[in-house]
Order: sequence, then structure tokens, then C-alpha cells
Amino acid sequence: MEREEILTIYEAGPEAVIILINQLTSRIAELEERIKSLEERLNKNSSNSSKPPSTDAYATKKPKPKSRRIKSGKKVGGQKGHPGTTLRMVDNPDEIVIHKVDQCSHCHTSLEDKEAKDYERRQTFDIPPVRLYSTEDRAEIKLCPKCGHINTADFPEDVTQSVQYGLRLRAFAVYLHDYQLIPYDRSCELLSDVYGCEISPATLIRAENECFEGLEEFENVIKDALLQSPVIHSDETGVRIKGIRNWLHVACTANMTYYFAHPKRGSEAMDDMGILPNYMVL
Repeated sequence: MEREEILTIYEAGPEAVIILINQLTSRIAELEERIKSLEERLNKNSSNSSKPPSTDAYATKKPKPKSRRIKSGKKVGGQKGHPGTTLRMVDNPDEIVIHKVDQCSHCHTSLEDKEAKDYERRQTFDIPPVRLYSTEDRAEIKLCPKCGHINTADFPEDVTQSVQYGLRLRAFAVYLHDYQLIPYDRSCELLSDVYGCEISPATLIRAENECFEGLEEFENVIKDALLQSPVIHSDETGVRIKGIRNWLHVACTANMTYYFAHPKRGSEAMDDMGILPNYMVL
């Protein structure tokens, strides 16, 4: 309110001032209640409400998850009887290196022509030297002596270029990016550092597309197997694709899982997934 309006109400007498104060008090209470409601809504997350974790905003500080596990009372670490994963010696190592004794450490007598009476053993487990392994495929070209026709042998189905990377290397590159979630540039950098191959992100993307196309038949097998299962479990969770909220739907049993990404989470997505609409419990 402007100063002139307030003075006008003041000059109108005590009753006018009381009415104004009541109006302002009521408005303040209304706004306080609205602020409280908005703050409660903003403070809700998956740890203090029924909201799924996928709806939690990317905040600088999120509440620490509260574990629902009941303490067992056992000591921290491996329990008695647990097999463990300690390195153990093998009976047939890949390589044996003999370290000879040339002379006596006490009197310096030469021992070069003496046989060892025993060996003290130590074993080291390491990665062997890694390098690219090149294979050259040669297709025979033969001239038929009878009709003069030139015959050329067929190359393997996966060998399509004059120079290319092999299936194992391409599969490993896809594994790094799609399963271990290492970015394209860093996946290529790792392959360069470890194997010495200058693979490009574009090559990795082509390998991913090949895997995608090759998995179509396997995808149909999973679908058919789920449709024949007496019980299946279906669920969805939020996932960001290129920064946009989508939903990752699953249909699964104890032995197999079918994943399906979709912009929506309702029946439209389930219909597009093509499993639940065709599923009939026998």
C-alpha cells in the first residue's frame, strides 16, 4: 500500500485500522501456509516419501540412505568357514624361471657344475604382454583348365574389408562403453593405451550397431520364452536418455530379463513392449 492510502485509513478512525490489520494478518497467514506447503513438497524425496528414487532431483546434497538391515552382531570381514579368494600356487605354471646359485655364499666355492638338491618356489600371477594379433585371410584364385573360368574362394562372413578390426576387439570395445559405461573417447583411449590400436568413436558406434542388429533374433527368443513362462515379473524405473526422462521397462523371470526403454510409463509403453498384451496365464 502507498503512504497516502495508509494515512487515509488512519484518518478514518480506529475501526478502519482494525479492519486493515485483520485483512493483512489473514493474508500473511495464508501466504505462510502456502510457503510451508511448497517447502514440504520440495523437501520430499525417495527417502522420506513414497516417491521413487528416479524422481529425485540432481541436488548438490542428497539425504543419506537409511539402511533397513538389522545388525547381525558378527565381526566385520570374512566369517569363519568362508572360502575366501586368497591366491594359491598352481601345480603347472605357464612358465618356470630358474635362478641359479653360481658359488657358495660362505666360502665362495664354485657351484656351477653342481645339481640343485631342491628349489624354493614363489609364483607370480600377471597379465601377459598384450599386443594386437594380425591374421591375413587369403582367398585362393584358380583357373579351371576345362572351361577357363576363374574361381575365387569365399572369405569368412565377418571379414568384409581389406583391413579391419576383428570380432573380439570390437566386442571388447562395445563391452567397455555399453556395460562398463566408459565414454566413447575414453574407451578408445584405453584401447590405444593397452593394445596400441587407434580405434575411433565412429568405429565403436558402428560396432554397437552391428551388435544391436545381431541381437534381434536373441531378443525374439527372450520374448517367446517369457510369454511361455507361467509367471513373469514386470516393473519400470526412470532413466535419462540424452538428458531427457524416459522409463526403462522390464519383464523378467529368475533366468531371463527383457529391457525396453520408452518415454512413458503406463499402458502405452507396455503395449509397445509387446509382452504383457500377449501374455496369457495358462
